[in-house]
This record gives sequence, C-alpha cells and structure tokens, in this order.
Amino acid sequence: MSVTDWGLLSPEMVSEWINFNRGEKDWRYSAHDRQSMPAKQTEGVAYLWNVLAEQKVALLADEVGMGKTFQALGVAALLWKMKPDARILVMAPNRDLCLHWRREFSTLVSSHYRVVDHTVKNGVDGRAVPSIEICKSLADLDAAVRQGVSHFYLTTIHSLSGLLRGEDTDGRSPDIVAGERAKELHESIKLALGPQGFDLIIVDEAHYLRNIHGGSQRVAAAREFFGTRQDPLSKRALLLTATPSHTRLSDVNSVFSYFLDCGEGWTSEADRASHLLNNYGLRRMRLMEGDGKLFSKRHYRHEKPMPATFEGKPEAEGFFALYQKGLVAELNKKNENKSLMYGYLEGFESVGRDLLADDEASLQDQARDTPDSEKGKNDYSSAPDTNLLMGLTDSFYQAFNRFPGHPKYGRLIEECVPEKADLYRLPLSSLKHLIFVRRIPSVRELTQRLNERYDQMLGEMLITGLGLSSFDTHGQPRLKSLSRSEFEQLLESARTGDVQDESAEVDAGDEDADGMEEDYLASRVAQLFVVKKGAAGGQTDCANVRLRFTKPESLFSLFLEPSSDYLKGGYSYFYGDSERTRANYGVAARYERFSRWNSAADLREAVGETEAPQTAYSQELFTVWSLVFDELPGKLQEHMLNWANTSKPVAENFANYIQAGFLHASPVIVELYCWFAEYRRKGRIANVQEWYRGFFEFVRQEKIKGSLLLRYFVSALETFEALCDKIIDHQAGDWRKEWRSLKGLTSPAWYASGENNSARQRLILGFNSPFYPNVLVSTSVFQEGVNLHMNCHQVHHYGIAGSPGDNEQRVGRIDRLFGCVNKRLEFGGGDLAIHYPYLEGSVDEDQVASFIERKHQVEERMDACLQTKFDSEYRPTASKDWGQFFRTPIDHSDEDVVDPYPARFDRSKTLGSFYQPQDTHTFSDIAGTIRAHLESASDPLNDKIIEARSSQTSPKPLFIIDPRIERGQSRRHQPVFATLGFSPRFSALSPETAYIVSFASPIANREDFKKIALSELESFIDELSESYPLVRVAIDEDSGNSHFYLSTCSGQLIPDSILRFSSAAMGEMPSLNA
Repeated sequence: MSVTDWGLLSPEMVSEWINFNRGEKDWRYSAHDRQSMPAKQTEGVAYLWNVLAEQKVALLADEVGMGKTFQALGVAALLWKMKPDARILVMAPNRDLCLHWRREFSTLVSSHYRVVDHTVKNGVDGRAVPSIEICKSLADLDAAVRQGVSHFYLTTIHSLSGLLRGEDTDGRSPDIVAGERAKELHESIKLALGPQGFDLIIVDEAHYLRNIHGGSQRVAAAREFFGTRQDPLSKRALLLTATPSHTRLSDVNSVFSYFLDCGEGWTSEADRASHLLNNYGLRRMRLMEGDGKLFSKRHYRHEKPMPATFEGKPEAEGFFALYQKGLVAELNKKNENKSLMYGYLEGFESVGRDLLADDEASLQDQARDTPDSEKGKNDYSSAPDTNLLMGLTDSFYQAFNRFPGHPKYGRLIEECVPEKADLYRLPLSSLKHLIFVRRIPSVRELTQRLNERYDQMLGEMLITGLGLSSFDTHGQPRLKSLSRSEFEQLLESARTGDVQDESAEVDAGDEDADGMEEDYLASRVAQLFVVKKGAAGGQTDCANVRLRFTKPESLFSLFLEPSSDYLKGGYSYFYGDSERTRANYGVAARYERFSRWNSAADLREAVGETEAPQTAYSQELFTVWSLVFDELPGKLQEHMLNWANTSKPVAENFANYIQAGFLHASPVIVELYCWFAEYRRKGRIANVQEWYRGFFEFVRQEKIKGSLLLRYFVSALETFEALCDKIIDHQAGDWRKEWRSLKGLTSPAWYASGENNSARQRLILGFNSPFYPNVLVSTSVFQEGVNLHMNCHQVHHYGIAGSPGDNEQRVGRIDRLFGCVNKRLEFGGGDLAIHYPYLEGSVDEDQVASFIERKHQVEERMDACLQTKFDSEYRPTASKDWGQFFRTPIDHSDEDVVDPYPARFDRSKTLGSFYQPQDTHTFSDIAGTIRAHLESASDPLNDKIIEARSSQTSPKPLFIIDPRIERGQSRRHQPVFATLGFSPRFSALSPETAYIVSFASPIANREDFKKIALSELESFIDELSESYPLVRVAIDEDSGNSHFYLSTCSGQLIPDSILRFSSAAMGEMPSLNA
C-alpha cells in the first residue's frame, strides 16, 4: 500500500473510533487541550499512522510509562479497520511481554474501541476480531503463518538468538549459520503471505537491536530475517523504545538500520540522529494529571542517597579495609587500572556467598552461570573480586565462626522492612519496595535477610496473640529460629487447655501443594501456616487455624465469605449431617448467594448438582464483610453497591481474590490467628454456632477498626478492577478461575531472576496487588517492559545500573500513568523515591558518586535522545559535593513541557488524502438480515420468531423460533434457539469477518434423558444423522429442564454475503420419546 492506499489521519478522526479516556465515555479530542494523556495518545496514533503512510518506518520514543503499547495497538486496530485481512507481527523481548501485548489488545478493543464494526470489534461479545497467535520461536512463527489462522502474531526478540540451539555448525561461524537459517524462515514466511509480506511489523523495546557490531547471532539473524530494502519482511515497521540512544548517539542509527538505509557522509553522528528523529520519530514527555495540575517527572522524582556506615561495626570495617587493600593489589597485578565497571564488583553488594541454604541443590543453583536471558544485561554471577572476597570471607568465618556483615544489607533492610506500628499506620503502598541488583546471587541473599527481618516482627505478633511476652523469664527471646518444632514447643509450654489438637477437625487435603519452593529463603512464620504432609509437625496450630478459615466443613470458613448480598446480608441455612456425610457451611453459603443471581447455570456451576440446604441456623449468621462495609469510605461503599446490583460476578471474583490474599499472601493470616488465639483463651463453647457468633462479636467490638484485614480489604478494593484489566489475564468477572498464583506468594519478600522464569507472572500479580511480596528483588529481567506500578512508589538501585538508559528503564517500572505515583499526585502530594545505597567512605561511594554526576550531565540530552557516549566504565568524580547532582522535586509551574519531537499535523495534506475505513454493516443490519431469512423459511401462521433476551454473550442469543408441530393427534411447541457465534481463528481464514449462526432445540430434560436406553439412543442418533447430516445431538450440562438438544451449525456469515442455513434446523424437529 502506498500513502494513497493508507491515507492520512487526524487526531479528531482517531478519537471517533478510539477513546483513550476510559473514564469519560463521550470524550473527544480537541486541539485546544493537547497536554492531557488521552490527547497525546490520540495524537500519537494519528501521527505514527501518517509517518508510516509516507515513510514506511516510524519510531515511537515516548518517555517510559506513556502507553507506547496502547498507541501501537491503536495503529494496528485502524489498519485492521481499513484492511480486515492485514497480518501484523509484534516482536517483544520475551514471552511475558507477549502476554502483556495480548492483554493490552483485549483491553483496547473491549474498553476503548468505540464501535462494533466487525473488523476490529465483533458483534457477539464485543471482543477482538483479529486472531492472536503467540509463537515461542521463529520456526513456530513460520508454521503459524503457513497455517493461516491468525491476523496477529506475537514472538520474541530473543527468538533471533535461538536459531542454533545445540546444532552443529560444521565448523562455520555461528553467526553465518544463524543468518542462513533466518533467511530460510524469511523466504518461507514471504511465500505464505505473498510478496508484500506482513502489513506491519512492530518491534517493542527496539533498543535491543542497537548492538549491530561484534558478529552476534542475533544481529546476523535479524539482518536476514527482516530482509533488505528490496525484499523486506514487512511493508512497514513501527519501532518502540523509550531510550533510542540507550548508551550512545549511534544507537539511533543502529536501530533504524534494519529497516532504513541512512547512508554515509554525515558530518556528525548527532546530525544523523537528529535527521532520523525529526523525520521518523515521535518523542513526548510524560505528564501525570493530579490535583488539577499536570506533573512532569521533575516535579515528583526524588533521588536519595542511602549511606551505610561502619559505625558500631569495627569487625566489618576491618574486613572491608582488608578487602579494598586486596582489591587494589589484585587489579594492579592484573594491570586492570581502568577496567572497573559500574556495579561490577561483588564487594559492592555482598561479602561473598554466605547464604546458609538448607540443601546442596540451592548452593549449586547460586553457582550456576548467568542465564541466557540475562547475558548482555551486565548482570553477573562472578566478578574480578570474587576469589578475593570469598577468601577473606572464609578467613573471617574461621576466626569468628560467623560470616561478616555487609553494612549495605542492614541499611537496605532498615528502609524496606517496617516496624510493627507502621503496618497499621502507613499506606500499604509504602510497604512496597522494588530493589534492583547486578550480582545474581544477591537476589537470594537479600530475599532471605528481608524475610528474616519480617519474621522477627511477625513472630512477635504471634507471641502477643498467644498472650505471652517476647522474652522468657531469663530474658531470652522465646522464638529464636521460628522453626515449626520450636513454635510447637512454645505452645506446649504455654498450654492451658485452650489449645487443642484440631487436626482431626480440619482435614488439610492438598491445600498447600502449590508453593514457591526454595523454603530456605522463605518466611519461617509463613511456613508455620503451611501443611507439610508426612513431616513431623506437618500440621501446626497455625495451619489448623488457617484451615478453620478455609475449609467449607468448618463454620469459621463462613467468616471470610462475602455477604449473601455482597454487602451486609447474612446466611440462614447450612448442610447438616443428615444432608451430607459431614456438615458443610461454605458450599451452603455459596448456594444461598448464587440463588440470588437468578441464573440456574451459574448456580449449578458454583455448587454442582446439590439441592438447597435445609438445616437452619438458630440465628442468622454474618461474615466479616458486614463489619467491613460500615467502615468503608462512602465512595467504596457505592462501588460495592454497584457490584451487588449490577456486577455480581465481579463481586464474587473479588471475594475469591481477597480470600486468597488474606489466607496466604499477607500478614492478615497472622492477625486472624492472633484474633482466634485470643478468643480461644476465653474458653471454647460447645455449640459451634454460638462459638462462631461469639467470635464475630469479639471482632466487631474489639478488632475490626484499624485492623490489617480492613486496610488490606480497602486497598484491594481500590485496585482490583485495574489489576484485572491491565496486569493479569484474569477478567474481573471471571469468578470461576482460582487465584492459585496468590496462594504461592506466602513470603513478604521474593526475587526475580533468569532462574525462576515460571514465577514471573505470579510475582507481577502479587507486587501490583496490596498482597505479598512487599519487597521484590530483581536482576535485569524486570528492568524493561514490565508494569510494577499499581502499588509501589519506591525503587532501590542496590546494584547500580550500567548506564543512564538502564537506570531510566528501572525507574520506569513504577513511574507510569494510572498507578500508585499518579494516585498520590491526585491526592495532593507524594514523591517517587529513588534510593542509591552505598558503603560510605569506600570505593562503592566513589562509583555511585561518579555515576550520579555523569548521569546528571547527560539526562537532558538523553530526554532529547541525543546523549553522547556513556560507557559503563567507572571514573572517579572530581566533585567533593557530589550530592548536589541528585534530582529532587522542583516547584510546580504551569509552563508547558516542551516535547523533543512532537506530533505535527499538516491539515491541508490530511484533507487531500483521507484514511478510508472498510464499509461494514451495523449489528442491527445483520440481525435484521438473519431474521428476514428465518421468516422466509418459516410458516407465518404457525411459527413465531421472538427476539431473545439474555445476559449470555458468547454465543449471543438472537431469536427464538417457536413452531407448532404435529405429534400424533395434537400439536405442540418445539422452540428453536438461534444464536450468533464468533471464532477469530475461523474468521482469519476468510477474506472478511465471519460469524457463525447456530440453532438448537431441546428434546428431553435431564430426568427423561436418564430413562432412555442406550441402544434406543444410539439408534435414534444414527437415524437422525442419516436424515439430517448437519444436525447433531448434544447435552447441556448447565441446564436442567432443557438438557438434551438437537443443534446445527450453518457455517459462516459474512456481512456482505448471502446467508446460508441448514433446512434441517427449520423444518419439523424429530421427537424423542422418553
């Protein structure tokens, strides 16, 4: 397509189809308000479209956190609106980001795309028309393209490096062989797509392509895969990165060079970069709205030094004096007088591998080489000082029988672990800390120490809940190791008859089979609440109490259930021993709750085939929701009222979410244990209902106000829908899907590295929620492309970044629109804290000082994407007062922020070449056409066609055809249900969007169906299939009265085509005699 084929767009045109202001349904773009984020995103889509139309290559270089993914998807959506069969490829750094792209596209279509147009948004459930395929490798991509069942392909940039896994190169250079393999895939894909290839390629985090020299497999593969100017893989390319000049000016040309020939002869690299950015680029600075103002990052970012000293630690001071002396000697011996890199010494982060793991495998895990996913990111497992440091550490251990302490550990832990009072005082977002390291083993060492410190606080809470003091009569701590055996011994010594062996009352089942592994790093207090089958002390008192609040056979499980009306309503019935082999309270509550939904299918899915509970409570019983509701702010009460009235599935899913968080992934479980232990000491009541009622009153009168449970409930309620919408693949109304990921997040601190890839999605969920982990320690795997901003406003550079670009990417994980920082600004204050820990008076301080000074010098040029070369080599600073280079918030002003490369529009040019969307019918046109065909095939005297009304969305009920048919001497009704379905993969095979019209008619209810002999049923099916080959028999498990169906699928419905129907569905329906 040429520019004439694409046409040009204006922001006003874009906002007619896409609304980037989700909170304002009728929002439209206005040239008089260009500073708001919806306006900038709308302009971004229009401008990028126009650059692609005219230049075929565009770069979106907006500052981190401005929604580059959303804007790129806006361009893709409008391409499909114009050309429904367009094929688009996205290459993102890793699979996690591919999932993020899929999730964002779903959100864009369902919540921001305005109209059902059958090219982007379908008319069945309002979701995306284009079919999405995630491909793990380029070979998988090739296979998927040749299969032809998708419009939208997602794969990883990393796949460019994976073409020679374990293959023999026959002695040839691996990069040459990788290039040949990539060229074969290029040709195969072009053969399947046609000579034009993909309609659009989008490269996310395009700075990954900046290193074009050095003969790497990735570079060679990328060159051949993307193709030449004469034979490109795609007609157009859209590049995304917040840091196009990541480390040097030449990065800009390097990224473009895969898709453009920028030529030689430039007077300077700056001239070439300026030319590329002015002609192909779009770079705006992020502005957050809050308190009626617009804030740039300079208004709220607060860089803070975090010095760690040797005060009171003479042994540590002596250790590091010997270390620095040995370091100088070691480097001089190796003639490495200039090769120190920022963050690239073990002594900057650790005293060596001193982690006391519980098993040998964990030690081997630490010594593992750097994973492929982290190579090139400057993370490391060993450094020039590794042997020196380990030798000194061993000597220290031999002398003192303990490992030396690293002052930075203690300083960081002080900052990241709250006091007990802070748990109840600080906003929960202030408990969240994001820590970046460079040395890979540091993630485990910090995780273990952070959990140990949290355990001290949580252990004191447990002891207090048991009515004991923290120290015994000899002044010794009652709990030293916080082991299971130690805790049980403590209970035994304090036993006064109130603590009973309750394991027989609450069966653990397989409740705790989905942990995070690596118990030696985990919280010891959290482990007390975990059932460990077959182990001594496997079911502690803590575990028993948790199971009381979990298992439906325990009445106390009712406590955390939602109210019967999702507000304050109580429960009246349970399943008694006469109704089941064992009393059941949880399932009975679910039955009572779901029976108010007026949906037989949802009720049956929630409780199965069980009948209504018949055993009445002596008095109505209530849950903690009724206590919480009265304590909520008015706005949140209105929110819950709206759920209760119009969105019960969302309320039910929220209930499942907070139950998982309370019982597994927060200190709420410790608080619940303490409440129960304190109440239990008052004496157990034989009547379980009275015992429960007493506990409820105890919490109502003495505990609920200011409790952790209330604080976590409020915080979870405030962010739940945004979390489901933007962070994870779990729809807000999908109550059927368990929150198993939260159940594995039992420790206050955890880590992310290349060695625990399977845990990344659950860590992203947990850190964005108010639940655990409170502290996330990460290598560079979470440095780019990951959203961690929902509940965090504090980042720590424990291991300093290798460049200002890396530093900016790290901070960008939490400095994003519509997150915690944005919310704090809306309420009139609060900064984004950026901490730089360092060891005062050491080479560590020197390297941090050097980095901060040099970063300060290049930041403005970096914002303009024109920074000069910044290598990662440490150079001592000349400034004694280096603290002046920390960025602190400046006073707010109303001056407009100048964008380096803004969106520009030539209105006269736009008028001369309009964008032309595909003409489509409205949904009412399609429904009317279907009805007309049904009427033409029906008997107007005996067959009624009634419009179907149902909350079901996929397939979408359209009509009920109600024919009167003869049966012996009588006539009876035989309703036929006509539904409209949609399959993205089926639609991808058609030149235009395809819908599926289906018909079904009930022929037996559940009870009658049970009476049919199998031989009679088989005979009937054979007879039916012979007479009506398109008709099938089917069982609807969710339906009771209408259980056994005849159904037919009539094939595709294309909006502009003639509809074809199976006559068998419209004639006399065969009957089945029970």
